[in-house]
Amino acid sequence: MGVLAPAWIAAAVAVIGLGIGPARPEAQDASAPELAAAYLLNFAKFTTWPSDTLPPGGTIVICVSGDDWVADSLVRLIRNRPINGQAVAIRKATLAGPFESCHLVYATNLDRNRADRLIQATATQPIVTISDSTDFAEHGGVANFFVDNGRMRFAVNPAAAIRARLQISSKLLALAKIVGS
Repeated sequence: MGVLAPAWIAAAVAVIGLGIGPARPEAQDASAPELAAAYLLNFAKFTTWPSDTLPPGGTIVICVSGDDWVADSLVRLIRNRPINGQAVAIRKATLAGPFESCHLVYATNLDRNRADRLIQATATQPIVTISDSTDFAEHGGVANFFVDNGRMRFAVNPAAAIRARLQISSKLLALAKIVGS
């Protein structure tokens, strides 16, 4: 599995410019962790969880494994601001889990074995699983980041989202490479 390189800044600027990212006039100067954090917040913004796992007024919990810089960037970007009326909490996690309290799990630097374990551990739970491993979504994760012609993009596996009882907005899916497992 390939791991995402910081070369995806231009694509993140394009997504931010389309209105699904935070407005940042200095987006060109953003670091890779800040851009990954902005994308993760967009996944939180454009995903609907079942009401039994995220009731109105509940807290969206974003768990980050393997990249403390992304977790720290998420904390700075969210600054106690809700997403769609929901509070947001950021937690640093390990791949050992448990993930039951997470609504979104972002895991980095996964080899095939670790990616498969994460996918199996979360497959039927209402959790958006995202990685920087290039074929994570193709193998059953909900999404992954990848670089295409020097631009950061993301792939989404709608079947994995459906298995997890998640609804991902068509606005986000329109920008994604759609893959299946």
